[in-house]
Amino acid sequence: MTERSVASTTGRIIVGVVGIAVGVAVVTAATVLPLPSLEATPAGQVVTPVPLDPQRVCGGSVLRLSDAEGQQATTASAVDSAQVVTSSSADDESTTTLAGADGSSSDPLLVTAPLTGDDVPLVAAAQSQAVASDDLVGFASAPCTEPSSSTWLVGGSTETGRVSLITLVNPSDVNSTIDLDISAENGPVQGPGIEGIVVGPRSQRVIPLSGFSTGLLSPVVHVTSRGGQIVASMQESIVRTLDPGGVDIISGAAGPSTTSVVPGIIVRGGETLEAALADPAAGDLQSALRLFAPGDSAALVSVRIASDDGTGTSFDTRVESGLVTDVPIDGLADGRYTATITSDVPVVSAVRTSALSADGAVDVSWAASAPALSGSTLLSVPEGEGAGLTLANPTDDVVSATVSVDGEDQVVEVPATGSATLEVSAGQSVLLTGADGLRAGMSFSADGAVAAWPVVSPLPASSPVTVYP
Repeated sequence: MTERSVASTTGRIIVGVVGIAVGVAVVTAATVLPLPSLEATPAGQVVTPVPLDPQRVCGGSVLRLSDAEGQQATTASAVDSAQVVTSSSADDESTTTLAGADGSSSDPLLVTAPLTGDDVPLVAAAQSQAVASDDLVGFASAPCTEPSSSTWLVGGSTETGRVSLITLVNPSDVNSTIDLDISAENGPVQGPGIEGIVVGPRSQRVIPLSGFSTGLLSPVVHVTSRGGQIVASMQESIVRTLDPGGVDIISGAAGPSTTSVVPGIIVRGGETLEAALADPAAGDLQSALRLFAPGDSAALVSVRIASDDGTGTSFDTRVESGLVTDVPIDGLADGRYTATITSDVPVVSAVRTSALSADGAVDVSWAASAPALSGSTLLSVPEGEGAGLTLANPTDDVVSATVSVDGEDQVVEVPATGSATLEVSAGQSVLLTGADGLRAGMSFSADGAVAAWPVVSPLPASSPVTVYP
């Protein structure tokens, strides 16, 4: 082969190798380097909705599942009527009666305070009722609350002689569709009709918990709504053998949290109750803390129950995930207490207590956990003996809150990890400011008549949202 041929062949080989290398580089670059892309981001606009008139909804009177003649055992009927007190920062609230369950005269109430320009007024209302009607005997009180799409009801039972009624009030002008997520000591409760419960506009509906399962010792019900927001509560009434054992309205508890606080727990008639516990049918006269961990992990829980002066009890316990646990509480002297529950996973909680008078009158109270206060909070004090407002401080710092009772201010120092209770009277309007992070509860304590419920700050009147075309 001549030198010229060798050179020509070598040149072709080099060109080919270079071409292959260039091709490989192009392919590699195409797979490694990002390709240009076209992306159109829709222009969003932040809009703050016009706030609506603030509302509170009262659940209405105590109910029974029968008419006045004891018939119609699946139909709700009203027992007498509840007393309602209202207040607002504008002194201009109005009330509207909504349709009672099954056409009854339970008279759920919508309380509204009109907007004044750009100012959103505070509005509050609460109800109470003393009942003495056949097997329904006791004292019940509850706050009138803001409609919501999620409510945790911690309390009740469907054992023999225990009737637990879930009451749903829809104050809106559209249907509300309700789903119930029920758990108990043996886990989730399933059954037909547990989802898709329709509550008509501006009306009340009552759902017996026993319709899904009887014999439940420790139910917890998570109520969620689609469509119109609702106000949910639970009424429990007790009959032991033939003797009435009290009635209570169970208000919504604070949602799952690693710090849960139950203020305003009433312990009363301890010695009399101790003797009554000898009756096997009276086991739920025993004070108990109900705990539920709705997640996938068991909860390791530390509990401290203390009065304003710091006396009380402490203990640790474990709550299996998905199983409701009732922990008996012993050794508390008569008084008002706050339970502070800390857990490594979120839990919901409430405390059951009972009161037994010397003449045999029995009542039951479920004190629900209270959410943290924020901003200014208004509450109304309904009729009831021994009314007290408990402020609880789960933080490590002293909090100085201003409490204005009927316009008269006082500064209340709530000690770190402690509580403070103020005596209040029926009909008073109480404004809390500077109480961010505290928890508050109203409670009532009389001979054979007890009740308790959490104080809740108003939700934001409106929050900015981003609207896309």
